[in-house]
Amino acid sequence: MIGLRYALSLIGAALAAPAAMAQPVATPAAPPASEPAEVAAPTPAPAAPVPACELHVWPAARVSAITQGVGAGFGIIGALIDTAAHADQNKRDTAFITGTLDAQAQAQVLRDLDLPAKLHLPPSQVIIHDQGIDTKRDDPQRLSNSTTPCYTEFVVRSLSYFQNIAYRGQMRTFLEVRRFDGATVKLDFRDSRHEDLKVKLPKEGEDTGPATDALLTAFRGDVAFFSDKYARKYK
Repeated sequence: MIGLRYALSLIGAALAAPAAMAQPVATPAAPPASEPAEVAAPTPAPAAPVPACELHVWPAARVSAITQGVGAGFGIIGALIDTAAHADQNKRDTAFITGTLDAQAQAQVLRDLDLPAKLHLPPSQVIIHDQGIDTKRDDPQRLSNSTTPCYTEFVVRSLSYFQNIAYRGQMRTFLEVRRFDGATVKLDFRDSRHEDLKVKLPKEGEDTGPATDALLTAFRGDVAFFSDKYARKYK
């Protein structure tokens, strides 16, 4: 009897063992994810103060090109004949200069030169206008509607190309600076400068690159020379 009970207890233990082994093992809970730390936004750099002074700049209002031949030296009749003979060339050259030294190209050259520094002006906000403007010597009014007390105007009055039997080709730039004391013109300085071109203006179908570079270089040189002359005179 005891042996039978012992045997039954062994069988019961064997049947219970797999059930015990099948009990799921509790997986420890993952620690809660930490919240991302807040990153402080960078402090923006303070904006540079806008200068109290203004320098207003106008591109050339007039562009011309004149080529003269031998006939120009033989009185009025000879000059008229010569002008008619070069009419198409002068028109083509004027169009080329107008396109090469348009308002945008002039503005880029003037920005690169840092006009306020070259003219020895106080720190100034440079305002470049899109259209040229004609000026008169006796006009005391400002060319813009600005009312800032510290005010200067820089005007490219005209661009002119000239060529004859004596000159291979010259780029002439006529410039003007007007400085104001309040609403009154303090000074009006006008001058011109010419640069000899080492290349001819292109005919139709010719490469325009060398002449374009030559005109831009001449214009830059004219403005720099004029600005330096102004600065020496009114320093």
